[in-house]
Amino acid sequence: MANQTYRNFRWIVVDGASKDGSGEWLHNLNDSQAEITIEPDKGIYDAMNKGRLRAIETPGYTLFLNSGDSLAGPDVLAKINAALTKPAVAPKFIYGDFYRKESAGNLKLTRARPIERAPLGLPASHQTMYFENERLRQFEFRLDYKLSADYCLLLEFLQGLDLQSEVMQLSFPLCIFDTNGVSHKRRFEAIREDMDIRTRFLNFSKPNAFGLYVLHYMHTHSKQLRSALGR
Repeated sequence: MANQTYRNFRWIVVDGASKDGSGEWLHNLNDSQAEITIEPDKGIYDAMNKGRLRAIETPGYTLFLNSGDSLAGPDVLAKINAALTKPAVAPKFIYGDFYRKESAGNLKLTRARPIERAPLGLPASHQTMYFENERLRQFEFRLDYKLSADYCLLLEFLQGLDLQSEVMQLSFPLCIFDTNGVSHKRRFEAIREDMDIRTRFLNFSKPNAFGLYVLHYMHTHSKQLRSALGR
């Protein structure tokens, strides 16, 4: 965030009194825009909820960026701001492409999928997703989901929106997503939570939700196998 050319933003940092050196790094961070809170929490989504409560105090959009992730370049916020001058009505939700940072450190460009496919899974990493603050006041991360609360929040946020006029998909990379995060490592557990979310919030029948779970399970297993074989 410190290197962004566009500076009209709040940088809200919530650290759960972590023991990995993050607290020390934050104490030494010399940036007047960083609003830092270091205190114990109940997990990553509890920390995100704390940040959400502070973010919605002001107009604009909120992005939830994890500690291992970063924006894709110093001009990302400037490019988003420029894109917001074009539509007649400001969107409620913005998202776009991203880079996956693989375990070897190489970056893989990943294109965002159409928002209409959100019931089938996240259309992009949540680190590309900007939620309009006035609407975001109505929603929070549900702590009964340990790995997929971001997916649940997205589905609830999108319900009732005009996906053609109130959602903006950007065709350039917005972030670098670190695949070493907990939700990526525990992907099989996450897709089980996704199955429950679809039945609970999208009224999927249990057979349909389970069928989609099986497809995601096979896809995840195939990706992990190819990765292990170096393909």
